[in-house]
Amino acid sequence: MYGYKLPDDFLIGTANSAFQSEGAWDKDGKSESWMEYYAKLNAGKPARLGMTYSEDMPDRGCFFYDNYEAYIEDMQKTGQNTYRMSLAWPRIIPTGFGAVNPKAIEHYNKVIDKLLECGIQPFVDLYHWDLPQCLNEKGGFTNPQFPEWFEAYAKVCFEAFGDRVKLWSTFNEAQVSLHNGYFSGTFPPFHKNMKEYLQAAQNCLLAHFRAVRLYKSMNLGGKIGIVNAILAVSPTDFTEQDVYACALHMDHYVGWWTEPLLEGTYPQRLLRENPNIAENMPEGYQKQLDEWFIPMDFVGLNYYMTKRTRYDPEAFGHFKRAESFYSAPGQFFAPYPPGLFDVVQFVSERYHGIEIYITENGCALPNIHDEEAECDDEERVTYLREHLRMCARLIRAGYTNLKGYYYWNDADSYEQLRGYDLRFGLTWVDHVTGKRRWKKSRYFFSQVCKSKMVN
Repeated sequence: MYGYKLPDDFLIGTANSAFQSEGAWDKDGKSESWMEYYAKLNAGKPARLGMTYSEDMPDRGCFFYDNYEAYIEDMQKTGQNTYRMSLAWPRIIPTGFGAVNPKAIEHYNKVIDKLLECGIQPFVDLYHWDLPQCLNEKGGFTNPQFPEWFEAYAKVCFEAFGDRVKLWSTFNEAQVSLHNGYFSGTFPPFHKNMKEYLQAAQNCLLAHFRAVRLYKSMNLGGKIGIVNAILAVSPTDFTEQDVYACALHMDHYVGWWTEPLLEGTYPQRLLRENPNIAENMPEGYQKQLDEWFIPMDFVGLNYYMTKRTRYDPEAFGHFKRAESFYSAPGQFFAPYPPGLFDVVQFVSERYHGIEIYITENGCALPNIHDEEAECDDEERVTYLREHLRMCARLIRAGYTNLKGYYYWNDADSYEQLRGYDLRFGLTWVDHVTGKRRWKKSRYFFSQVCKSKMVN
């Protein structure tokens, strides 16, 4: 009989971000992030795909800031041995660089100590999309000083929390926030400029290298990596052109970020095939990569869905997304559990067995404003079961470099663009009163966490 057993030392838990969960957006000295700024600016305005920007504000999240003890005690009851969280840069250094906010350090010390007291290992993201708005006004990621700003912020965090936090990531899904923010114009700061995007990406990589180099120089005894979004991409047809387009799509979505981080160079095939990319690259980009490159310890993969692609000589990158072949009605993403196996296998084999964590994987269901129905989330139970089975299969197949799984997210929180219209959480939250309740999926997840058996 096939056994869906996870190793005893496998890290399994939940995740959330400061911006989406904390609320208390202006409490205890915190400044405004660009996410909060643009949420207010764009509320109710037309957005992509025929949608409108939500009029919900992220000033509540799931009320984690004021209720972290209760949330962490629920994690302990769940039996999870880890929790992925992020630190809010605008809370820790409200002016972006310079003076540190002591109340923020005190708060995060309490959160980290509470996690450890409950036997839960913190996995900490330095940055999860909440750039201080004051730095955005100075050019944000496109400012040549950005790598220095980020390194200074990272130093504050490592010095304050590095004695207890042993798993760090620098950036969450930079390819999503920067591509959509500076090129496609669907994410803060809503620009559409190829040159800006490529400069922002280069500065982000340099900031990552600076933070990794700093962390390793401090000999704190932990590991540091990055969290990247990933797709399981397949060709529409098995024609030579579509197969090649699939490779270009992977170069763009995965390789553009993973190759510089692990090998110190951008995907050369993509540069050769796309003069519009090559001619807009920052001056001296390879020299900068050569100067600052340093290997990281692991990569986090945020896996939600699969995509098909086909060749299109007129499209950006010479590839174009086609209709997904696998989807579920009513879901924001098109779930495809075998894709989790595919992406871990791909990254493991392409990047020489790098240590991997599934840092996000989650089921988004619409907010139907019905507590009983939303807590009876059998669809999310199935989602969890099938994706966790893939983790067990990967390890059984020899991919023992897969070290952990984090479900997104711990509790129903704020979603960029969609506000509170989508619910990912294992805990149901009333975003007006703060009432919390375990969903059926959390009870199922608890069984997995405690037994390390998926089925």
